[in-house]
Amino acid sequence: MVGFATCIIGTYHKPEPNNIKLGVVGPASLTAPLRAEIQRAASTAFDVSQVTTIAEATQDVRHRDLVAAFVPTANPSRPTAVIVASGGGRLVAVATEGFLRSIAAAEGAAQLVVHDVRPLPSGDEIGLGIFMFMLILTIAGYLAATVLQTAAPALRASRHYSILLAGAILTPTITYLIAGLGFGTYTGSTGTIFAFIGVGALYAFVIGLVTRLFQVLFGRPAIFISLAIFVFLNIPSLGTTYTPNLLPSFWRFLNHFWLGAETVDAERSILYFDGDGDGDGDGDGVGVGGDLLRPLAWTGVIVVLLVLPTRARSLATASGPS
Repeated sequence: MVGFATCIIGTYHKPEPNNIKLGVVGPASLTAPLRAEIQRAASTAFDVSQVTTIAEATQDVRHRDLVAAFVPTANPSRPTAVIVASGGGRLVAVATEGFLRSIAAAEGAAQLVVHDVRPLPSGDEIGLGIFMFMLILTIAGYLAATVLQTAAPALRASRHYSILLAGAILTPTITYLIAGLGFGTYTGSTGTIFAFIGVGALYAFVIGLVTRLFQVLFGRPAIFISLAIFVFLNIPSLGTTYTPNLLPSFWRFLNHFWLGAETVDAERSILYFDGDGDGDGDGDGVGVGGDLLRPLAWTGVIVVLLVLPTRARSLATASGPS
């Protein structure tokens, strides 16, 4: 109760915009006064830069080099425009749009037109899909290990880890069958969906492995340690509905290296940015590959740490009295 109230509600009750990258389109000499005005109004919430053309601004937003781009107009009777990518985070796109509406009104513009270059699917219009997917994987990952240890504490290690792996694969698969095929929350090509499920399975398996490590090291209190780390610290720092530039400073710090945050980045790249990570559609996969390095590194370290206590017990047994 205290953990949920402090960590979950404490993080999500009020967005704190910080250093949101915003481009202003037009020649530098002409947009300089407007950029200075926007920066003064935004303070530290936005990092305002200049972009020469609309095409360049669109590309930067699609590649996530910018969160949004503002296209002013010299004719007050014509609408200004903002370019966003809601697939990169709906709340930050909405917050930026709202801020730019006030700027456009102050400039006397008739209206503001929004161009969403990476929209969310119709089955996930409020942008909760990846958040709920991660929540399911997290809870299923540590509960599977906890229930397995409780129900079959003497199970052989090979069987134990095989069951954890099977559960890690089934969890995202079943979630997709229900929410993807059923509700249209997750959409894409066959390759996109397989990659989406595969990354989710890797994440769920790592959660199960870490929980198993805590069981080996700490015994029954491991369930509380897993709950604290995977729910109370991990969920608020994921950067899903609240992207990192909307999180309070502590959770933004965790987001830089936390396991769940890297998985979110990979899943978002796969679903909404052509599977590249940089959004350029060339299939190079550089961004996703970089995001996957961290969970793979976690897996390797945890496997080593799991082997060490087992090896130590085996040596102690072998050297003990016959």
